[in-house]
Amino acid sequence: MKKICIKDAQVLEDREKLIIQREKGFLAVGTPAVGGGIMEVKRIVNQFNCSESLPGSGSKGSETRSLGEVPQTSNDLDVPTDSMILLNPSDTGGSVTLNNFNVTAVVTGDYIKYFSNDADYLWMNIMVFVDEFMDEETLLELFKTTSDAKFAALWDMGLLNHFSFDPMNCGDSIVLACKGNGNPSDEEVIETIEKTAECVRKAVAELLKICGFPKDVLGFMEDVGVTVDNLTDAGMDLVVGVEKTDEIREKLRMQIIKSLHDLNVVSFIIAGIRLEEDYEKHRVHGVDVDDDPAYLYSDEVFGMSVANQIAGTKAIFNFKRYDEAKPGIISHLGPVLDDVFAGLVAGCMSKIFEE
Repeated sequence: MKKICIKDAQVLEDREKLIIQREKGFLAVGTPAVGGGIMEVKRIVNQFNCSESLPGSGSKGSETRSLGEVPQTSNDLDVPTDSMILLNPSDTGGSVTLNNFNVTAVVTGDYIKYFSNDADYLWMNIMVFVDEFMDEETLLELFKTTSDAKFAALWDMGLLNHFSFDPMNCGDSIVLACKGNGNPSDEEVIETIEKTAECVRKAVAELLKICGFPKDVLGFMEDVGVTVDNLTDAGMDLVVGVEKTDEIREKLRMQIIKSLHDLNVVSFIIAGIRLEEDYEKHRVHGVDVDDDPAYLYSDEVFGMSVANQIAGTKAIFNFKRYDEAKPGIISHLGPVLDDVFAGLVAGCMSKIFEE
């Protein structure tokens, strides 16, 4: 059973929903699916397994339901109308509850791929409870603090980038509740803001860990559309002078996996992904490499460095073959990543033929 900072609040929970209620009620502000705005409520409900209206509605393992439908409630936890209700898209995600003195953050959510448009969506519901009496102005300030803390946690965990995660693909609801209307001092407001920011930031980060973040290098590669099998196929495309056997293919695949445990190789791959994103989004004023200009050769330096790290000087010469021919997945990558992964494949091919 979850524990929250407001001692006279009652927490009820089953497989379908979480209800936090208080006989004297809450003064709450929020953007839930039902009962939004600033209002006095008796209950705050987090309802699970309700997919909202996203492109291609319906998620893996969840029942399709439109946003406008009021969620059904089980008989043992019947929910009256004087409630704020948040909807979760599924019951397969995570839940984190953190207390920080007079502040409690309850964060639930899931990271879901919608197969109709092959897009990833992050869903998150954040409920914050403050064991104080606050005025509406302070509540709104705390609401903003909660939203800012969520994005700070996304940044901390490496999600705020184009390839791993688009923050526009984020469906969330935030509800912030206190014990009732009051006039806190400036010192109390400042202290509560600081505690709220810290509590929410930590809780969101913990939820993201449950959802599989931060990603390993294979996860970052998949974000840009590259898998070990893709790279193995590309390597086999330029095998000459020997028969293309299953044994050679498996040796190459295993060498690629081994090389992806090399910190220096990983460093070049991550640096290439970050640089590719900055170039694609035109984040550096005066720099435009959309057409992969001939005077851009730092990308080739990256590729040669990867090849050299894996198999030495001979791999640099092999890199030129893969860079020019761009077999398989390499031909579909941007001006930086095509060289980085050509270097990876070239180095691995050179390495397996050493033996």
